[in-house]
Amino acid sequence: MINSGEGGFLCTDDDEIAAKAICYAGCYESLISQHLVAPPTEVFDRVKKSIPNYSLRMSDLTACCVRPQLENLEERIALYNNRYEAITSQLAAAAMGAKHFHIPPIDGRVRPVSDSLQINLRFARDEQVATFLGHCKRRGMPVGLFGSSDNARNFRNWQYSPIATDVDATEQMIKAAIDVRLPLSFTTEDFELMGQVLLAALDDTLAEAGQVEA
Repeated sequence: MINSGEGGFLCTDDDEIAAKAICYAGCYESLISQHLVAPPTEVFDRVKKSIPNYSLRMSDLTACCVRPQLENLEERIALYNNRYEAITSQLAAAAMGAKHFHIPPIDGRVRPVSDSLQINLRFARDEQVATFLGHCKRRGMPVGLFGSSDNARNFRNWQYSPIATDVDATEQMIKAAIDVRLPLSFTTEDFELMGQVLLAALDDTLAEAGQVEA
């Protein structure tokens, strides 16, 4: 919603310290690739699951960058939500999309800012989830799986805290729950294309499993 960059400077020749600082500052999963100067990937992979994401970004300079953005906050909220409504309607309007894409309803007690889309994939076999992700990636639109061994939202990856137990329902759910980012910088046409990619990946997945319906 509001972007001010990470800010600040850290100078070190220790790859592990640099990797930990990047994690603390709020970088996770594949976002490391966006750093112009970063430690080797293997160093980042070694430490990232033991470092909590504190999103340490606020400073006086950061605040100066943030304040002007407050003036058009409502406009951006409306844009986010309108685009979310459009892509969810697009997916629900397709017969197979309505059957295999379960989009959790937004609780009426909250005011949403829909900057991402969560979908529960409903397939007959677990391996179809991986197939679907592969077809999305092949089309240039990779999506995140909450249950991935590399996803920062998977509680199994939180090595900095006790791991929850007796949460079988949660583990089962995140195995087929995906996250689709809805960047504000994209155009309306981009979102239409994103919906088409999701539906095409679904069609390919079902076709491979012999589940295409007339």
